[in-house]
Amino acid sequence: FQDRFGLHLYSVNGTHLSSVPLDEEVTAMCLTEEFVVLGTMQCGLEIRDLQSLKAAAPPVPMRVPVHSVSVTKEKSHILVGLEDGKLIVVGAGQPAEV
Repeated sequence: FQDRFGLHLYSVNGTHLSSVPLDEEVTAMCLTEEFVVLGTMQCGLEIRDLQSLKAAAPPVPMRVPVHSVSVTKEKSHILVGLEDGKLIVVGAGQPAEV
């Protein structure tokens, strides 16, 4: 029995680097130099380390399915577009910075 959802990381040359099973269906993704930000159909926002794919922060519940995610140029905030048309701004720095 295979996992229903998964996240896979490959090198530029196509070498498989790592994989993790996911509990939720990914509907939006944004990459930075260090992280991958995922939005899900099950109303979640996840931030994962780009190299290991392990969770870098606890998931953030959104209450509505996520349709888009974007990280600001300064990497200080994550913009989350929801299915109901709302835009949620999430602080992305350390707790003391947010």
